[in-house]
Amino acid sequence: MAKQGGFGLQIKIDVSGTMTAVAHVLDSDLPEQERIIADATGHDSANGHAEYLSTGLRQINEFKMTLAWDATESTHQAILAAYNSDSAVGMSVADPAGTETIAFNAFITKIGRVSEKKGVYKAEVTVQPTGAPTIS
Repeated sequence: MAKQGGFGLQIKIDVSGTMTAVAHVLDSDLPEQERIIADATGHDSANGHAEYLSTGLRQINEFKMTLAWDATESTHQAILAAYNSDSAVGMSVADPAGTETIAFNAFITKIGRVSEKKGVYKAEVTVQPTGAPTIS
C-alpha cells in the first residue's frame, strides 16, 4: 500500500440496514488489534526473567472519533440510537485510499459534546468493537 495522508478516513454505521458514511468526521483514531497474553513468570523462571503465554484471546480495542455534531443528521441519530440500545451496531472503518476496511459490530459507550468559543460544536464519540472483525 502506498503512503497516504490521514484526511479522508471513512467510518460507516448501519442506518436501517444500509452501511452509511458517518457525516462530519473531523478526526478519528483507528481501532487497535490486541492479542491478550498472561504473565506466567514463576519462581523457576530463568534468571528471574518474566515469561508470558498466549491466552488465545484477541480483541479490537475502543477508539474515539470527533464529529462536527448535528443531531438532525441521520448517521448522528444512528449513533444516538446505538448508544441507547443494548445491542451492538454494525460499523466499519476504511483508510483514506479505501484499500483496507475493518468491519465489526460495536457499542457506542460515550458521547461527549464539546463547545469551544472559537470552534465548531462537536461530539467526541467512543466506540467499543465486539467480536471478530472482518478485515479486507
